[in-house]
Amino acid sequence: MSPIVVQLEIQGLILVLSISGGKDSTAVALALREAGIPFRMVFADTGWEAPETYEHLDYLRAKLGPIDVVDVPGGMVEKIRKRAGFPARMQRWCTRELKLEPLRKYHDAIEASEGETVCVVGVRAGESAARAKMAVLEDEPVGDRSWGGWVWRPILSWTVEDVIRIHNRHGVRMNPLYHRGHDRVGCYPCIFARKEEIRLIAKNCPERIDEIRALEAECMEERKRRNAADPGRYQYPIATFFQGRGEPGRNGAMAIDNVVMWSRTVRGGKQLPLLAPVPEGGCMRWGLCETHGEDEQ
Repeated sequence: MSPIVVQLEIQGLILVLSISGGKDSTAVALALREAGIPFRMVFADTGWEAPETYEHLDYLRAKLGPIDVVDVPGGMVEKIRKRAGFPARMQRWCTRELKLEPLRKYHDAIEASEGETVCVVGVRAGESAARAKMAVLEDEPVGDRSWGGWVWRPILSWTVEDVIRIHNRHGVRMNPLYHRGHDRVGCYPCIFARKEEIRLIAKNCPERIDEIRALEAECMEERKRRNAADPGRYQYPIATFFQGRGEPGRNGAMAIDNVVMWSRTVRGGKQLPLLAPVPEGGCMRWGLCETHGEDEQ
């Protein structure tokens, strides 16, 4: 486990940890606190997190101190209704509009009154080959796929064992979703959710599946209405939360009930087209949500 040391370039700047309620961002908080490095914490609330994550954030507040919250009115559901559609592989507006933009405004407000900030994130190289290529510290330019300021990844060299060890050393429990069998903490579910996660959500939180089903029906009805008023506005009349790797004429649409049915199958059983692999971009890039890593398999 590498000790946490603030690099010369960002010494004296305001450290703002983006905390997701997952193990890695919590490990960063514990490491900073252990090293006596002052920081503040902020959570980007999509309105689409697991109930257990909201409860765990309250637990972390009691253990670690205040956690500010940034959000967008109506959250994920309001964005879906406005678009009559869901985030997709090629249109991952969820990260940009529900996390990065509110967080950037939060940082800008601090910088306007207090001084320059650093976005601190819990990203580890062991999670993937792409993350292994990331820098511990970089000053990202403004752009659609960059933060536009300092990004510090202080536990980049840590292993998952290091993360668990610092939780145990400080007597801080991890998000109960991990103990329930989930590999990730973030949107519940994410459009890139794995098969097992979908099965667990259907089992333990069927009301979220009901909500997705209702949103799918609502979006398709709204697309029909909008296309009647503005022919051709939507190329595909079908709108679903999940997309497979391609079903001709359906834009890869996979209705939630079919996805849940597929999630309950075993290898060799009834299968639907595989969901796309989890990308390295989006919230995973900035550590704003946490996903399954290579060293956790």
